[in-house]
Amino acid sequence: MALSSAQQATVEVFSGTLWEAEMIRTLLMDAQIAHFLKNSTLNDFMYDPIGAEGVKVMVLENEVERAKEIIDNYLQNLNM
Repeated sequence: MALSSAQQATVEVFSGTLWEAEMIRTLLMDAQIAHFLKNSTLNDFMYDPIGAEGVKVMVLENEVERAKEIIDNYLQNLNM
C-alpha cells in the first residue's frame, strides 16, 4: 500500500547557503518534485545572505532518489 504525501516523511537532500538552496529549489521545481526549504527565513535577514549557511532542502522520501540525481548532476556541472 502506497503512502499518501501527507503520510510520508521528509528527507534532507541538501544543506548549504541560501543562494545554493534556492538554485537547487529551482531545479526541483522544474522537475516537479515537491520540496521545501528549512531554515531559510532566518537566513533572509542575515547581513550576508549569500554566505549564510544551514539552509536545508527537504523532499518527500519517495522523491529522494530523483532529487539526489538532479542535485548531484548540478554540483558536478558546477565543478567543471
